[in-house]
Amino acid sequence: MKILLGLLLSMTFIFANESLNSLYENVILKDSKQTIIDIKKLTNSIKSDNIETAKKDFVALIKSWKSVEAFYILGDLDDDFLDTPRYLDMYHQGNEDIKAQLDLIIKSDEDLKIALYKNSHKTINALEYILYKKDLKNKRVKDIALIITKKMQENFQDILDGYIKVKKSFVEDEPKANYVTVNSLIENSYKLNEWRIGNSAGLSKKYLGKADNRRAEYYISKNSITAIEAIIDTHLRILDTQKYKNYGTLARSYGANKAIDDAIAHLKDAKRYASQIKNDNFAEATNLYNSLKKLFYIYNITLIEKLQVTSKILDADGD
Repeated sequence: MKILLGLLLSMTFIFANESLNSLYENVILKDSKQTIIDIKKLTNSIKSDNIETAKKDFVALIKSWKSVEAFYILGDLDDDFLDTPRYLDMYHQGNEDIKAQLDLIIKSDEDLKIALYKNSHKTINALEYILYKKDLKNKRVKDIALIITKKMQENFQDILDGYIKVKKSFVEDEPKANYVTVNSLIENSYKLNEWRIGNSAGLSKKYLGKADNRRAEYYISKNSITAIEAIIDTHLRILDTQKYKNYGTLARSYGANKAIDDAIAHLKDAKRYASQIKNDNFAEATNLYNSLKKLFYIYNITLIEKLQVTSKILDADGD
């Protein structure tokens, strides 16, 4: 009897290990590598003065970065990387007017290495403003863009190196992996729905009845829905049936079939609703908001309960 029990426990561990390893390789590491590929392509387009290609490359970068950010668990695995996303992305972080600051930097003749001293000056948000609102034929503007992409590439590389370093602590510690995975899904689904959709659509508690598309994440380039779709796709790659094992595979082995099925259904509904929104008009986002609100409930109540994972306390506002 003890031998049989031991074999069953061993098989369960191996199955979990395989699923977590597959999730790590096919989502976490793959997405982290893609950001580096995309930032290099964008840098080359800027260097060659190919503005239209640079803008297309920027859209690709949004997709790969949002995929990484949608399932960013590196800070939970290594405290040194808790703040790294803030060096790359200032959306919903503080109240800086990055556009006014960049305008002053462009007009001044101060050495750019000194002028661009803030982390916020070298984020994807700063890059969006430079690419879509400034003239890259201006040498100083082009130099600013290249300083931003260089720093972003360094931070993307740090993330990849960090994930490679801590892989074992995730794959071989099933309780820890469950905790960080489920809580990452919960936190990201909340930010997706309340920050990225609800605030712009006037559906969140903070801005109820006060819709304003200017609150959207990529309002300048009109790529906010593109970012939302990339996040939804990442959740589907984590949970839905794929050619590789993922967290959905593991959660089903715990008997969480209904929770996973419901989550996938809401994600697919959300993806369909997002595709129907034209020109980043969040006045059309009510159905999208409601489907993702249901997703958050599935993650935060049903999945937590089924997997017996402790839920983190969310910072509901984030400002």
